[in-house]
Amino acid sequence: MSRFYRMFIITIGITEEQLQEVCFKKFGWEGEASTWKSEVMFDGEGYLYGGMSEEEAHQQIYDALKKINPEAKIQSNWTCMEDLPYQEYGDAIN
Repeated sequence: MSRFYRMFIITIGITEEQLQEVCFKKFGWEGEASTWKSEVMFDGEGYLYGGMSEEEAHQQIYDALKKINPEAKIQSNWTCMEDLPYQEYGDAIN
């Protein structure tokens, strides 16, 4: 089973190129890296397969980035895009 996610990573101590390399080339996430002040961010979308949890996926990316710079600060945010809450307004259309 796969689940579609949006992943947002914020790092300090990692370059845009390094973050893009890990997220896209190593783990297959589609997205862009950018810099704001001292933070480098990756905003992307992809799938978690085989029952992998968000925490397990975070740990894999975290470990890969820590190999590049053990002093880096890394935080990730995960949103499952398959079953988002929503509100409907207006006329009922069948």
